[in-house]
Amino acid sequence: MGSKAGNSTAKQGILYKFKRQPIQKQFTVITGAFLVIILVLSILLFASIKKIFLQNQQNYADMYASRFSNELDNVSFQLEVLGNDFQNSAICKELLSKDRYSEFSSDLIDEINNKVASVKSLNSNIADIAFVNDTLHMSAIFSEEDLRLLYESSLSDQSITSAMGLHKSSIRALSSKTYYIYCYKIYQKGNIIGCVFISLDIDNLIIDDKGNTGTSSDSLESKASSFFLMDTNGNAYPLDNNSELFTDVVLDFCQNYISDPAHEDNDGNVSESYTYSDSNYVISLNYSEKSGCYIISSVYIAAINNYLIFAWRQIIIILIAILLFTLLLVYVFYKNMVQPINKFSGIISKMTQDSQRHLPEPIVVDGCAEVQDLTDSFSTLFAAIDELNKKIFDTTTKLYEEKIRGQATEISYFRSQINPHFLYNVLEQIKSLALSNNVPEIASIAVAMGKMYKYNAKGDPIVPFRNELEMTKAYIDIQKYRFKDKFDIIYNIPDEALDIPVIKIILQPIIENAIQHGIEPALHNCMLYIGCNVSKDLFTIEIRDDGVGIDKERLREIKEVLDTPHYEANTYVGIYNTNARLMLQYGPSYGITIDSQENDGTVVTIKMPKQ
Repeated sequence: MGSKAGNSTAKQGILYKFKRQPIQKQFTVITGAFLVIILVLSILLFASIKKIFLQNQQNYADMYASRFSNELDNVSFQLEVLGNDFQNSAICKELLSKDRYSEFSSDLIDEINNKVASVKSLNSNIADIAFVNDTLHMSAIFSEEDLRLLYESSLSDQSITSAMGLHKSSIRALSSKTYYIYCYKIYQKGNIIGCVFISLDIDNLIIDDKGNTGTSSDSLESKASSFFLMDTNGNAYPLDNNSELFTDVVLDFCQNYISDPAHEDNDGNVSESYTYSDSNYVISLNYSEKSGCYIISSVYIAAINNYLIFAWRQIIIILIAILLFTLLLVYVFYKNMVQPINKFSGIISKMTQDSQRHLPEPIVVDGCAEVQDLTDSFSTLFAAIDELNKKIFDTTTKLYEEKIRGQATEISYFRSQINPHFLYNVLEQIKSLALSNNVPEIASIAVAMGKMYKYNAKGDPIVPFRNELEMTKAYIDIQKYRFKDKFDIIYNIPDEALDIPVIKIILQPIIENAIQHGIEPALHNCMLYIGCNVSKDLFTIEIRDDGVGIDKERLREIKEVLDTPHYEANTYVGIYNTNARLMLQYGPSYGITIDSQENDGTVVTIKMPKQ
């Protein structure tokens, strides 16, 4: 288990190291490996083709030899039947029983000739039927000496029928042909009175690769193979046109094999099959016991190699075409993928080395669409990063400026106030003095001013709206003592608004502006309205008066200042200061809006989030 785990880890390490190599090196290694694999596969393909061709050739040779052997056995069986017919023929026995030629009548000869002609017409393979005994030597193709030798040889065999093997005629005109001879002994009253020798024309027994009789075809199998028929005496006859090409080599081996008694068993029986092979030939011998002959097939390996050279040339041409196409693919891939990525990697490495944080110009790399999309996306990404960095810098700067402005606003606000503790003590003295002198109005004003200064001086900057409203009412009470019946006040405050937290002193500056700039200059009694509206996420306060209003030009200037995102808080007071504090507290979406019609009053709306 430990060894397997170690091997797996080693393989993963090698694969990881290869993945970490530059793409150009990976591409070179993979291309080289691919070419080596193609070469090895080509060699294996050639070896496999040669093996397949040789096996196919041997199969063809075995098939041809088996087919011829079957044909020869079939003919032998027919000859055996024919021999029985002659054995039972009275004319044949009458012919062979004569002791002298003078006893042969012309009618008997005619009958024998007619019978021979009849048999030959029924079997085209039969070239001759000879009748032989000590006196008679009757044949159309063999001489008397030939027949005498055949007769003497047949008498040495005790069997009724025997295969005499291959023989040639000693007659000069017929000496070029070889015949397969079958002998049948004719008996009368238990004694041999003669023999019938049936001669077969071997050319009519030859079967080509299509199963037809005659010479073999010009196929590769027939060109690389040769076939012989050989009897036990070593006499051979070629069965195809190629046999003559290999006669010397193959026949010498076969004759030596047949003459060697080592291939026979203890009973003298011949081995049915034997195969021999070397670098040049594969020779197979198949013995047919019925015909008494060997059917020999030989495969000429050199002929196969010659054909394979042609096939190898075709393979080389195909491989060259594949190689050229592969090189084209390699070039296109290298030019459009590897080289651009390598260049892109170099640009990134240089940027890292130089500690660059932005692109001075977009990256331009020639290559395929995917590589160009990659470089374009990278350039776009860097441009977005540059833009984001700029926004972050601007936002940071603005936040810092907002913080400074907020601090300045608070400082400006508190600088504008008188020390609340000192004033609170003074107001208490004024209240006591006014009550002692029976002046309740002054006492009420002092009480209201005390509430205001106490509210400003103590507590958190965020208070419930009810506290802000109480302080505002105290301020309005003071103003009502000042202006007598100049204005009336209407409050429209829902209970749910009283507990909403708000920043301090947002109503008083707006009320002060409304009284000072809207109500005081008016020639009629005015109305001051303070109302609230609470929605799901928004808290709105509305201060409305029906005073003199604001002219258009002045209203435009006020709106411009309120809409300006940044302005110096200590430059403005009142409504501007309050708007700045609201935006600093809640954000730029909240604050003060103002609307007015000249001689028709003013409406100021305060918007803040409901918290």
